[in-house]
Amino acid sequence: MTSKQAISYTKKSNKYLVYNINMFIFVSNLNYKHMNNQTSPNEFNHEAGLKVIYDMIETAKARIGKNYFYYLFWGYLVVMTSLIEYLLITVAKYPKHYLVWSVLMPLGAFITLIFYLRQKKTVTSRTYIGNTMGYFWSGWLISFALLLLFVSLRQDHLLIIPVVIAMYGMAAFVAGGVVSFRPLVIGALVAWPAAVAAYFIPYLFQLLLLPAVVIISYIIPGHLLKRMSKVL
Repeated sequence: MTSKQAISYTKKSNKYLVYNINMFIFVSNLNYKHMNNQTSPNEFNHEAGLKVIYDMIETAKARIGKNYFYYLFWGYLVVMTSLIEYLLITVAKYPKHYLVWSVLMPLGAFITLIFYLRQKKTVTSRTYIGNTMGYFWSGWLISFALLLLFVSLRQDHLLIIPVVIAMYGMAAFVAGGVVSFRPLVIGALVAWPAAVAAYFIPYLFQLLLLPAVVIISYIIPGHLLKRMSKVL
């Protein structure tokens, strides 16, 4: 992505944010007219609304620049883990090939937690968008863990990768929609059909399909976000 393309993505993101926040201001003004006997004239004005718009746009830009780490880290980690298990099955003939996930995924979660805590120290304020995404990722992680638990308890391991791909798609779709970043949305539209396809193929081929989907839905958008962060 060139600098001009990155700037184009930024302008589109700003356009959608301004539109949504202007709608919020419009509805708030309607409510103000009906409640003018209970509120002061200075409680809500256009100057405050413009400041909200500016603050939210700047915060969204900052988040776009910082969050690429998660997409790249988990993208490469999942690709590496999937390919290692494939080699353990086909080359090493190791019977407990699945243990690679039990080792690398908790390690990845620990590294991510450390990065998140360090990043959190640099955040001086919270916004509506930030709170929304925080609740979304928390809910996504809990739901993801429960789905994997249910699949493991039923010992239906052929369902694990289709579920993982489908959840990856949902995360990319929502995150891309919130910041108006089309590559993530496109990645989600690729991931969901791939999840359906994964359900009908053997596990060995699932291990090759998963890296391909992750490269499209997470790694490529992650690098684009990284380049965009240098422009903002």
